[in-house]
Amino acid sequence: MSVPLAVCRPLLFVARWPRARLLAVLLAVLAGVSAPPGARPAVASVPPVVFRLEDPAARPLAEACAALWREHGAALAAAILPAGVVPDTVHCLILPSERFDAYFADRLPDWGVGVALPPGRLIALDHQRIRAVGPGPQAVFFHEMAHALLFQAAGEVRLPTWLHEGVAMRASGEWRVTDTLGVILEGRVPSLASISGPFPRGAAAAQRAYRTSLLAVNWLEAEHGPGAVQRILAAVRQHGDWPTGFRAATGEEAQVFASRFHGAMRLRYGWVLMIFRWPTLFVIMALVFLTGAVVKVVRNRRALAREAAAEERAHGSGPDHGDAGWPGRLPPDGED
Repeated sequence: MSVPLAVCRPLLFVARWPRARLLAVLLAVLAGVSAPPGARPAVASVPPVVFRLEDPAARPLAEACAALWREHGAALAAAILPAGVVPDTVHCLILPSERFDAYFADRLPDWGVGVALPPGRLIALDHQRIRAVGPGPQAVFFHEMAHALLFQAAGEVRLPTWLHEGVAMRASGEWRVTDTLGVILEGRVPSLASISGPFPRGAAAAQRAYRTSLLAVNWLEAEHGPGAVQRILAAVRQHGDWPTGFRAATGEEAQVFASRFHGAMRLRYGWVLMIFRWPTLFVIMALVFLTGAVVKVVRNRRALAREAAAEERAHGSGPDHGDAGWPGRLPPDGED
């Protein structure tokens, strides 16, 4: 059996399910079967989360995610869901690696440890491998919950990959300064054209896509003001179309925005890219070494000149220097 977890209710878990039963639950959730009445949220804008576990080892992760959702779920929902959208229950499956792969391996690359499926009523986490992921288990949970809310907010409209991933990255706090530098130092200026469709399966390409998506969403909010994502989602839901909704919310075409973003990134980071390209970097390093060598020679010559001048001042020059002699000098033979 399963026990739903509402936003502020204590965590309960269920025993290991037969595979056929769990598959039936997945199909029912994806088909849009509504949640039990007890699982409805106290606040209409915050979706309840039902945790479904197969073994007690998953309980600590479920408890941590439940606490995180109680504390921050309302803020995430308010930042994504347009006004008037009543969210549906999100079912969170927390599975061992074997079961996770059995259900989702065909949808994910081999490094994937979390997934959110349209229409936003189901997410799943691999509780055995998730702790090896850099951001941490709770960040992965929040990342997938952001995807679920985006699916629910957009309704039947398919959103571009860069918006999905950028919003999820912001929601989970998976941004570091090195992420921005990492995109630039890979040798190419970010472009949204390559991440508007299916997400890359290779680890390196996926990291580039994640970082570029985050840059794009940050730039979107900088250009069109705070809450731009939520306004776009509301317009997309109203018009039933991504290009039309984006234009209605921002006043520009989505393709124009993508082109401006690419140009802005070239203007902002192009000089970094130029410096770190190998031919340019080699020339710059050679100039640096040459300049350093010249400076060192000049400094050595000046130091020697100063030492010679100091010695002359200390001991004088010519025949009238007296009998003091040079330091360490012995008197000639026959002198007293």
